[in-house]
Amino acid sequence: MTTGFRQIVIELDVHRLIERQRRSFGESENEILRRLLVSARGDAAGALPARGHAGDAPARGAAAPLRSRGLWSVEIGGRRIPAANLKDAYRTLLRRLAAAHPHFLDAFADEKGRTRRYVARTPAALYGRSAHLARHAEPLVEGWYFDSNLSAARAGKLARVAARLCGLFYGPDVRILDNMREI
Repeated sequence: MTTGFRQIVIELDVHRLIERQRRSFGESENEILRRLLVSARGDAAGALPARGHAGDAPARGAAAPLRSRGLWSVEIGGRRIPAANLKDAYRTLLRRLAAAHPHFLDAFADEKGRTRRYVARTPAALYGRSAHLARHAEPLVEGWYFDSNLSAARAGKLARVAARLCGLFYGPDVRILDNMREI
């Protein structure tokens, strides 16, 4: 007897992305994927549709907004960019600032914490004397690496430094959000 279902194996981060798209607790994973894949067919990039935000009231006849629990995002100039997790949000912020401000990465590389750099040209240069931590370095943009082993508090502090170097204010101009709250 065939049930019409097939079991698939997915990674935890993919499961989290599916869960973030859930509109109600009664919606199954299959229904979420069907809705997303059918709505993405017309999109040339195949991107997922934008998520709703907490407090947004749906238009008459529109579907309820997606739940906002566990959402990471970056807000730059009032535009919210969804992120999969803290590391993705921090990376997105740095990439957007680097694209908008050509000398940002050089200036950010000159800034340095007590023992490590914020960005560097090589993973080893990122960690100074603690070269064994280079496994935490991740590519940022061509020829640059960033430290991906950050707490939310540390990422918030570094985002403030990054904003200042670009002549922006953290909060009104640029910010990282966790569950719609600024970190």
